[in-house]
Amino acid sequence: MDVIAALEAIMHQNTAYYQSDFAYDIKMLREATRSNQPEDKLLLWLSRPSGTFCFRERDVLLKDTQAYNTWKFCGEQTHDRILAYAVELTGAANGTVQGNLYELDYQQHFQHIRDAALPVGANRLIYESGMREIGPKEHFNSRSDKYFGEFVRYEMQPRDPELLQAAIRQEQRSREPARPGDFKEHLAALHTGLIEAEA
Repeated sequence: MDVIAALEAIMHQNTAYYQSDFAYDIKMLREATRSNQPEDKLLLWLSRPSGTFCFRERDVLLKDTQAYNTWKFCGEQTHDRILAYAVELTGAANGTVQGNLYELDYQQHFQHIRDAALPVGANRLIYESGMREIGPKEHFNSRSDKYFGEFVRYEMQPRDPELLQAAIRQEQRSREPARPGDFKEHLAALHTGLIEAEA
């Protein structure tokens, strides 16, 4: 399925304000499709009345990351209608990002994440020609490094990488029983649910 078109249709059902957030999601989805890292192809996406968020699943599973804190905040601090999906990217076809969407019960999922998330062990600073790791509480900036060049990004690393990989595999296994559905029917049900929620 065309993941970007599907998520955009869902967003239009639920997100009235800050629809421009979706441009960041599109960028992330396209970059993840080009990545050769399997964990970049497993994402969590949510739509709320005031914007959307898209995160790598591995980041949501790490405590104190921006992804974890945001995923949890939306469940703990808002009473908004939140539509959430696991996204598994499978490739590209005819210029479109292809993959599978799995609808999540957001309230159950954020509580599960709160209980299942793992501690961070380090920050990995990624530069154009290498990387270095520092402690999770150490301060850093985005200046270039005299050995590794320009700063590209940082990524929080788990204290136990094997536990994170096991958690990601468990999340994937939990989606295996899902049966394929009719996306048009799903959109119609979302529309009906929105009308009922506003009534």
